[in-house]
Amino acid sequence: MINKFMEAALLEAKKSYQLGEVPVGAVIVKEGQIIGRGFNQKESTNDATAHAEIIAIKEACKTLGSWRLDDCSMYVTLEP
Repeated sequence: MINKFMEAALLEAKKSYQLGEVPVGAVIVKEGQIIGRGFNQKESTNDATAHAEIIAIKEACKTLGSWRLDDCSMYVTLEP
């Protein structure tokens, strides 16, 4: 059985695949809730930093109102 958070990361990866990107997705979880999501967007944005993980981190920080992501877990479809 696939973990529901990994399944969410796979759905993010599908978004990047549909855009012709390398299919990578990521989610960040705190206390059982997804607080950040991201998918690879380097080609479509011409931005070398638009990795799924970075986008998910930025969203999580915005959600929490802090750059500290203590007690959070990241699920990503590709090992860095």
